[in-house]
Amino acid sequence: MKRDRAAGPVGLGERKSVVDTELVPPGHGLRGGESKPVTSAGRRASTRAVAGVQPVAVSSRLSKRGTSARRRVAWSSARLSAAVSATRCGPGRMASEQPLGDEVAFFADMGSRRDVRAGVALVRRGTPVREVHLVERGAVAVLGDHGGRRPILAFALRRELCCAIPALLHEAAPWDAVAVTDASVITVPTDVFTAAVRERWVDRWTTRTMTWLAAVGACVAHLDESDPDAQVAALLLRTRGERAEEPCRRTIADLLDLDDATIRGVLDHLELLGAIRLAGGHISVARPEILRGAVAGTSRS
Repeated sequence: MKRDRAAGPVGLGERKSVVDTELVPPGHGLRGGESKPVTSAGRRASTRAVAGVQPVAVSSRLSKRGTSARRRVAWSSARLSAAVSATRCGPGRMASEQPLGDEVAFFADMGSRRDVRAGVALVRRGTPVREVHLVERGAVAVLGDHGGRRPILAFALRRELCCAIPALLHEAAPWDAVAVTDASVITVPTDVFTAAVRERWVDRWTTRTMTWLAAVGACVAHLDESDPDAQVAALLLRTRGERAEEPCRRTIADLLDLDDATIRGVLDHLELLGAIRLAGGHISVARPEILRGAVAGTSRS
């Protein structure tokens, strides 16, 4: 399996860096203030720039809501890798996220390139999806909202699409999509993208839509919960073998927008139930059925 330079499969965990920013509406905070058409020279330059993710800390605060201040996360490449791995139920990328070569060429020919700073919101929950984005560099996170707590539900990385399925379904955006590192995206208007799908790729995107909907039910919905116990249980069910406890706790905190004391309390409770084992600075799942019960119980309520 190919490992993405920005964030490939790793375990739960890793480390720090700096910069605090605030979410601003799409189109603001762009370098130079404008979207630029993609040229072949620009594509070559942006490809060279993809070599690494800029370590940036983000305080994800939606300026229009005024209530939700996200805990600051200092995203190094390793820390981002661990978080991405934990949000993905299976190895690699979903087919709905990863475009094929002809689709990448379509975005390059028809789209405009934007450099966006960490903290910029590409899409806001509840608004029409007017654009589909292909990430060229950096990382974009999908954020939930639970009483001011902003869990990360998924990521879009280099050569992955953001907002494609909601655009095709003509649905309002179900979540916010926010750049968590400095990033570059190629943007195509929704009507141009949907017309291309109808004309060229109907069968392909019908299958992808089904895959995406299934993944939302199986993966994203379990993290998009108000109960931290169920969210932690869902993440632990994705781990294999024994993990170092400290980086595991840090990744859970990064994703769920919870402080370390809360995570420790949840883990202690799960250990008391016999669901996990905490020993020698490591954590392992002892009885996955207890964790599945915690997730299922919340989903039913």
